[in-house]
Amino acid sequence: MLEHALPKIIKPLTYGTESLQFKVLSNALNKHVPQYGFNERALVQSLNELGLSSSYLSVLASSNSPSFFNVSPSVLELVKFHLVSRRKQLITNLPLGSDKPLPDLKTLFLERLRLNESIAPHLSQLLSIMSVPGEFLTSTALPELQQLTDDMIFYSNEQDHNDFAWYSKRIALSTAYVSSELFMAQDKSHNFVETMEFAESKLSKVSQLGNMYNNTEEYLWYTLLSSINLAKSQMTRG
Repeated sequence: MLEHALPKIIKPLTYGTESLQFKVLSNALNKHVPQYGFNERALVQSLNELGLSSSYLSVLASSNSPSFFNVSPSVLELVKFHLVSRRKQLITNLPLGSDKPLPDLKTLFLERLRLNESIAPHLSQLLSIMSVPGEFLTSTALPELQQLTDDMIFYSNEQDHNDFAWYSKRIALSTAYVSSELFMAQDKSHNFVETMEFAESKLSKVSQLGNMYNNTEEYLWYTLLSSINLAKSQMTRG
């Protein structure tokens, strides 16, 4: 159980859980991103706290996190680390390999949102970084979003399908999740009660795909999800 939940390397990360890179990114995400956001300042604070030079930023990012615009490779790696580590954290305590029942989809969906509570003020920044067209979007952001929806369905008691509904369900669930994060970024209610209510409302419509794309943000993300294979093929040919 522990080996399944906490392997030495959590793919698609390219470094182990005992590596210095993992420790710096984990410390930054847990202690400094809540205050500073997803930027180099959070990483420098983490490096300083661990007694490391800020020059370590130049080697912090893995080679599969190229920079774009004003976002450095180290910040992109921090975003990737957040997406991957929180996705894995979601299933760490599940009763895998036992006779205990798995949670329902709503429980996992809301729990994943709750894992964002400490960084809620910075979710708009996070989504902005993730949604810029380019290699990071197609190689990391969208695949991680798709993997999250796969995990939520696979590790829940949700009935799955082996036809077109399989794809439709995942697009709907991805859209519901991203729109809930967008709502959470602006939510000032106590313990994000309004976000959870919003998320439950969106989740209840996952089986009614015609109702899923009612606002601009949802439509944009649906378009991005639908075009990922085209974008990948264009980048491969380029």
